[in-house]
This record gives sequence, structure tokens and C-alpha cells, in this order.
Amino acid sequence: MSFRVTRPPAELVELGRAALDVARDQMPVLAGIRSEVAGTRPLQAQRVAGCVHLTKETGVLVELLVAAGAEVAWTGGDEVSTQDEVAAALAAEGVEVFGRRGMTTAEVEQAVTETLGAFQDGPTLLVDNGTRLIEAALSAPGTVPRLVAATEKTTEGCRRVREWAEQGRLRFPVVNVNDLVTKWEVDNTYGTGQSTVDGIVRATGVLLAGKRFVVVGFGQVGRGVALRARGMGARVVVCCRSARTAVRARLAGFPVLPPHEALVGADIVCTATGYPDVLTGEHLDALPGGAVLCNTGHSVTEINLADLAERTRETKRIRPHVQRHILHDGRHVDLLSGGGLINLDAAEGNPSEVMDITFANQALAVLDLAAGADRLAPGVHEVPAERDEDVARRKLAAMAVRIDAPTPEQLEVLTSGGHPGSLGERSGP
Repeated sequence: MSFRVTRPPAELVELGRAALDVARDQMPVLAGIRSEVAGTRPLQAQRVAGCVHLTKETGVLVELLVAAGAEVAWTGGDEVSTQDEVAAALAAEGVEVFGRRGMTTAEVEQAVTETLGAFQDGPTLLVDNGTRLIEAALSAPGTVPRLVAATEKTTEGCRRVREWAEQGRLRFPVVNVNDLVTKWEVDNTYGTGQSTVDGIVRATGVLLAGKRFVVVGFGQVGRGVALRARGMGARVVVCCRSARTAVRARLAGFPVLPPHEALVGADIVCTATGYPDVLTGEHLDALPGGAVLCNTGHSVTEINLADLAERTRETKRIRPHVQRHILHDGRHVDLLSGGGLINLDAAEGNPSEVMDITFANQALAVLDLAAGADRLAPGVHEVPAERDEDVARRKLAAMAVRIDAPTPEQLEVLTSGGHPGSLGERSGP
């Protein structure tokens, strides 16, 4: 069975085109880059395979790559995030699209394999979000004989790529488009923070004010969720294993507790780490009846679903995104979106204005690689801080926000990473 999108219904295509129109209007930075490259078509010789959540915002990025001359094949890369109407609209425009909403993990992997094999001679560039494409390319190098480089935009994905580089497995350059202030502080904190809380409210309809809301993890995503939930009146408690992030959470005014203490009396629990098995059986045993469980980290395995199944007597679908697990001891807990990404399943993902910045970084990285990937050695490469500053200034211009222009000496400090709080600073997850 192939997961290639073919002959999509006309009504679905029209819905997708309308969604893309809405996103495009809210993504002026990408529109500016598209206008710069549409005439010269610098990606004319490139075959780009992408594995990024297939939302309307991602669709605008795909349109830019096509306008720049690339042949493009794409998959959403997870179980719940693909917006079928957007997939239909892109497929109708000639993009090779693989996958659909509501896939199993095995089907996701097959769609990734199909995306990688969509071109006769394989892709020349990869645009990744969680290393599914990169890992597949490393596992089967014969399928990518012309591959020259890739980009990766998740914290966990960049950690894995660095490990592969240290092990000598990475045979091509990978540009890290995650560790940027414009990505971490805008996309992860404000974008995912808002869309996660939006997804929880849409899925459950509960009032957050007064609820005990446990956030597991306090990287940029966890911090954003905690801030948004507190802003809606929730009593937020943070769990984290890093002493550095625990200090940040405490100084931000949040109680910090070990999970077995934090989960007692929890109304809502949200994982936000990117690591598997963050909540296991021992944690589930500490939950009160009626607790809501959800995940906004990159991995669908953050909540150990096997441990939950062992404790479950029966399940009921009580709302479109809510599966009630009635446990053997009589308690019940409500699992949202099957443990997948709540912000992409029950809500619409990060706002278009946010993804305008993140995808600007990715688009510019792809254009740079097309022009000079042969000058990069295999391994992980950072985006220069000057580019981070440039994207931020493009966004400010689109927002009609003016700031003082730095002197050449100040600009050097701003982009060197030598000044605390500058755009060159690399804050930890």
C-alpha cells in the first residue's frame, strides 16, 4: 500500500488552498524570500525531500521551495499532524505528498521511506524535523546517491545528529536550524506554548483557572506551556531532571517537585521533553482519578502507553480527542490525542506568524546549501548568528517595528555570542 496522495477530491483541494491563503497572508518574511528567489530560481537543479508536520504553514514553505525551482517530495512525519486538505492542495500543484492524518507509527515510517524514494536518483537535499529522513538516509545510503546535505530543526533531532557525527556515522553535512534564538524563543516558547494550551482547551473544554497543571520539562517548550497555563489561572507545577532548568523554573516563580509528588492531586499533566518514557507506570499510579494526560514533546512515546494499557480495564472515546482509560482500581484518566502532539492534533499547531520566522531560517538554510554545500564537511554546522539577526530584522520590518541600528562594533558583539542576551547566545533546552 502506498501513502502517496493521488487524485484528491476537488472540495478537499479547495479547502487546502483556502487554508494556504490564510497562512500566506500571515507569513510576510517567507513572502519576501519567495519574491527574492522566484525570478532566479536558485533551486532549479535540486530535489528536496521534506519531513515536517504538514500544516498550512509548512505548505507555504513548500510553495517557496517550488517557486525557487526545486522538485519537492514531502511527508508530515508523525501520526497526527498532517492536515489532509493541505496535502491535497499541494498534491494538486504537483508536489509529491505522502501520508495522511491518523496514521500508525509503522505507516509513518513507510511514508518516510516513500518520500525518500520519490525521485529517480534520490533527493539532493533533506529538510527534516526529528531526523526520520536523515536516519533513513544513513541506514540506506544506496537510496540517496546524490544527497549533498540536510537541515534539522528539533532539539532532540539535533542531539541525535551530533551523536551520529561523533560516532563517525554522519556522511553529509547537516545544518542545525534549531539552536537559534529566533527559533527557540519564538517558535518553542511562544508558539508551542500557546498552541499546546489551545489544544488542551479545545480537546477537553475544561476551565484552566484553579486547576493543578503539571508541566514535565522546562526547556523552551515547557516554559512556554507553563507561562501560558499560568496566564489562564492554572496552578502550575514543574518537574525536570536538569538542575539548570530547575533553577530557571524556580526563579520564574514555579514550584518545582519530583513527579511522584507533583502528580498527587494533578488535574492536568503535560509532557514537554522530547524523551521517551517520561511518564511510566509508577507515575500513573500516583495520579488521582479524573486526571488529564497529554504530550507536546516531539516523541509520541513520552507517555508509556504500554504501562497505561496494563492498568486499563476498558476505554471509552468521550470526545473526539479524548480517550478515557478506566483503570483496574476504579480510577479513570483521560488521554488526549493518543499521547501524540496535542497542539497539532486537537489544535492547529503554532500560529502562522510564529512559523514565518522558523521557516524563514529553514528556507534560507536550504538556499545556502544549494549554493555551497560542497564547501561543508560532513558533520553538524551551525547557522551564523548574523543570519539569526537578519531573520529577526526581517520580522521586525514586517511588523513595522523600528529599533536603533547598531554600530559595526556593537553588531560584532551582538553576533559573536559574547554578550549575554544577544542573538548570538545559545541558551540550553
